[in-house]
Amino acid sequence: MALEQKSDVEALGDRMTSSADEIFARLIKAIEQHEISPEEARNTFQQETLLRQQANSLYIDAAKCIVDGLTITQTSFMQIIDDANQRIAKIEKVAAFLDLVADLLSLATAAYAAKPKPILAAIKEVEKDLKALSSSKKTSS
Repeated sequence: MALEQKSDVEALGDRMTSSADEIFARLIKAIEQHEISPEEARNTFQQETLLRQQANSLYIDAAKCIVDGLTITQTSFMQIIDDANQRIAKIEKVAAFLDLVADLLSLATAAYAAKPKPILAAIKEVEKDLKALSSSKKTSS
């Protein structure tokens, strides 16, 4: 199962750091293309910073962030985050981008708290975002 070992939690920290990198790059693009208001940009930069802080906390406190009873495999867990990271750069609608950022931050926060139910709820939200992005891409093609 996911997050059962210190190395699993550290891998999550790595993925969340990658998420923050992708968010930063997409946010810069949104600013340059005037897709986002200054207030939305500031808020998203704050969320990106919080995501980095959560990732750093996961590295530092990896042993205490081990989760018992999480009913998802580590591979599936990491794949969801990888899928989100791949989508961030390609998201065309800023609202979808902002929603995914917030849900990734919720996932990192839940993982740091080492509580299975909030982690699973956050995973479902990220998956819902990815599914919505997939269906909106199909309808716009």
